[in-house]
Amino acid sequence: MNYVGPIHSLSNINKLKDTLLSRSKRDYLLLMFSVNTGMRLSPLLNLTFADVLEDGKLKEYLDPAITETTYIYLNSGVKLALNLYMANYSYSPDFFLFHTKKSPLRPITRQQVHRIVANAAEEAQLDQPVSFHSLRKTFGYHAFQQGVAVSLIQKIYGHATRSETLKYIGIKPDQIPKLRIDVNL
Repeated sequence: MNYVGPIHSLSNINKLKDTLLSRSKRDYLLLMFSVNTGMRLSPLLNLTFADVLEDGKLKEYLDPAITETTYIYLNSGVKLALNLYMANYSYSPDFFLFHTKKSPLRPITRQQVHRIVANAAEEAQLDQPVSFHSLRKTFGYHAFQQGVAVSLIQKIYGHATRSETLKYIGIKPDQIPKLRIDVNL
């Protein structure tokens, strides 16, 4: 298997969003969850409507029992994609979010996710190979670029070490900014 890195370009991320949205609201939701939460694929595929809804409203956070790491915040991008997906759709709490066409009680497979992502990247004419891990890495890379502490990204990923997280998101030691804490009491 070839190494895939995060998608650095916001333009490429937007191309992928447009491509997936034009194909399927479910696949668009898959992308939005991936790049906005950094969740592992297994817990993501096992999400049901009951996991994201409480009293008919979208939850703010997914529980660690669901994510297998820590509380995961559902930001406005994920919520918008969820609302778009659920509009005009009859669903039951036990339906999987990412279900097969044959049955809402069966999630799509890991292989199907990889096909969806690879085909969308090809259709969007991205200049790099893309897999599900690219999407997950994209979350961490952009979180790091926005100043989120590596320790927090590490916790979301469930990595054992800081260096593992930095390597995973493609950050080299010379790209880490010098820490400047100027308390100045």
